[in-house]
Amino acid sequence: MTQSCAEGQQHPAPTKYRLSPDKVAIIRTTPPVVMTLMESAAYLACSPRKLRELIAGRRVKSARVGAKIVIRREWLDAFLGGQP
Repeated sequence: MTQSCAEGQQHPAPTKYRLSPDKVAIIRTTPPVVMTLMESAAYLACSPRKLRELIAGRRVKSARVGAKIVIRREWLDAFLGGQP
């Protein structure tokens, strides 16, 4: 399933495993304070799998709310800045 874009390009429809291009653009320009794994991956411009590896290696701090992984923007910024 695809959605048509204003420029005539086709984008895959958002699914459980992919954010829409519009949502990705919003997250990168005005990121929320707390993000899901998918949103955090979009913010870092990496795959969710790579972000999971970074979390498992304790390079990116995260928390769980039930079964969901949530990450604060300041933790992502600390990772990008090279802070421990």
